Amino acid sequence: MNKRLFFFALWLCATYCVYGQAAGGKMNKISKHGFFYVAGGSHRIFFTPSDIQVIRTSAPSFNFKLLKVKGKDEGGLKFDTAPQFSYTIGYYFTNKKFGIEYQYDHIKYFAQKNQVVRLTGIIEGTQYDKDTLLSPGFFQLEHSDGGNYAMVNVVKWIPLSSKNGKNPPEVIVKGGIGFVNPKTGSTILGINRDDRYYLSGYIVGVESGFRFHIGKYFFATGTFKGAFANYNHFLIAGGYGKQKWFSGQFNYLIGGQFPL
Repeated sequence: MNKRLFFFALWLCATYCVYGQAAGGKMNKISKHGFFYVAGGSHRIFFTPSDIQVIRTSAPSFNFKLLKVKGKDEGGLKFDTAPQFSYTIGYYFTNKKFGIEYQYDHIKYFAQKNQVVRLTGIIEGTQYDKDTLLSPGFFQLEHSDGGNYAMVNVVKWIPLSSKNGKNPPEVIVKGGIGFVNPKTGSTILGINRDDRYYLSGYIVGVESGFRFHIGKYFFATGTFKGAFANYNHFLIAGGYGKQKWFSGQFNYLIGGQFPL
């Protein structure tokens, strides 16, 4: 659904921009109140080590925590599976000099296999507090059809001085809040589950970078985003898990805009 929405919006924007150019540049006369814009692209994301707690009450029952688990993304724009993508849809109020946008990041998270971490808690009635190897048969976790950041941002564009015309590069500054909607795959004590999308927590983040104009109606952006994500209830087989992390994310997008 998110991918279809993005490609429809991008097509709509491109069609409108081409129409405006064919009409002899009349688009600029429609409105000076602001711009509707849409952009899409990909990203790389890096995660701090995080504690993962998993809870299951049916047999085999457990309630344990893995400390400082290292995770990684899939590596950017790869098409053998659904790629890591990002898109934004927003409106910028020219006269008020700020904008509101919806941003969706289809991030991917994989707990690294065969790392040694500290395990504390109870498994089938036995108390544990020891270093443990995360072998695939014992514990494997991935938010791999997306950890999925969905945010509403307040956006500021700050033009840089330029001698090259009316559209100088701009600094982007934005911050927002939203929710995380992961689709989690897990294997815990040999029990596997590839789960459904589930509203699992919240995210807050700030982002900054640069915006470069390509002609009158198109642009490219490169930004860095810092975020805190709290997955306080993601799904596993017969139970749920908790996890939170800080992430650093490089976004690179291309898009279009038109007066509205």
